Amino acid sequence: MKRPPGNLTYIGARMVDSKRQRIILLGSGPALASATRDNTSFVLDSPAGSLLIDCGGGPFHKLLRTGVDPACLKGVLLTHAHPDHIYGLPSLVHELWLFGRREPFHIYSNGHTQQVATALLDTFQLWNTPVPLELHLLPDEEKFLVLENELYLVHTSPVKHLVPTVAVRVTSRGSGRAAVFSADTGPCRELVSLASGADLLFQECAEEEPHQFHCAPQQVGEMAAEAGVAEVILVHCHPNLLKEPYLTISEIRKQYHGSVRFGEDFDVYEL
Repeated sequence: MKRPPGNLTYIGARMVDSKRQRIILLGSGPALASATRDNTSFVLDSPAGSLLIDCGGGPFHKLLRTGVDPACLKGVLLTHAHPDHIYGLPSLVHELWLFGRREPFHIYSNGHTQQVATALLDTFQLWNTPVPLELHLLPDEEKFLVLENELYLVHTSPVKHLVPTVAVRVTSRGSGRAAVFSADTGPCRELVSLASGADLLFQECAEEEPHQFHCAPQQVGEMAAEAGVAEVILVHCHPNLLKEPYLTISEIRKQYHGSVRFGEDFDVYEL
């Protein structure tokens, strides 16, 4: 077999770009899932190792469905400890064990979330499996460098929610493109700063009217405009905002004039 040109490499019989990175929306819905939208979570799929951001239901199945090799999953970053963002963690660890994983699995979270994650893993007695679990504490610090490798960097900042929560920024070293995941949050300076100049802002929009701990369309528009992001992808949305999507987008565009669209389960975005 001839060596592929440029950055292309062979994985089995499949030729892929060895630097191609993508973000897959594994779920786009709020805490109350619907028939078409599961709880919001993401996976960064990268040749340098994939990373889950939050862990809703059926994570192992969703990785397989989207073509992400579970063996290449380095870990999960949990934004906060509300059920829709964390309850799939025991299932994921259990299935990685059954899958034959023996490499360390990394779990990144703030202190409160780490306590809840530890309790979940205790409940299902998952500390004694052959999968080494490594916990990493995210401090209450803006733009904290969580991890870096040859292809991407991951930073977090605390944001404003009912429980301690972090937003996440992923930056590609190759393309220079950046994606930010707001997590559940009300309007706050920390998110605007983290999202400054980002190419993609995956933004929750869980309220119809301005709110302290979630965002409404007007607040999304204000923050996106201030941060100067290139595109907003709406996730974790209030069901009523999906009934008349053009009205929702029109409200956002009163403040923000960039691209706005609703994310959907299994959408793929190049990084």
